[in-house]
Amino acid sequence: MGPLKDLIFLLPVPPPKNRRSPRRPAQDALRPGWLLNCLLFAALVTAIGACYVWLDSRKKEREAQILAMHREIRQYEDQIKENALLMNRRLSPEDLRARAARAGLGLKPIEIGPHGRLVRLPEPRATSELESSPVIAGNPQP
Repeated sequence: MGPLKDLIFLLPVPPPKNRRSPRRPAQDALRPGWLLNCLLFAALVTAIGACYVWLDSRKKEREAQILAMHREIRQYEDQIKENALLMNRRLSPEDLRARAARAGLGLKPIEIGPHGRLVRLPEPRATSELESSPVIAGNPQP
């Protein structure tokens, strides 16, 4: 058995059947489907990041616009208050008398009362709706 034993090692031995792996050709090493999925995922993540950055910049711009609008509203409210104070001061009876005297127009105060030239009339009383209905075209007076 000596020479036969040497021949057994020279014969090719097939691999065991349970360890056999499917062989792929060299062109299928990187399948296009897998590569395309990776590229689409990368493009999607990039698009989401770009949208996030764009929305953040829009938010900051809008915030600046709102703050500017609030400042402008406060300025207008302050101007309205100042003008109201100025009008109240200029329309006060003392200021009107002083300005009339400075103008030198020779105006004299008018007496109001029973012996004066002006008499205050009583306020008109409220009337019912039927008596005070407005006259409109197509709505004749009774």
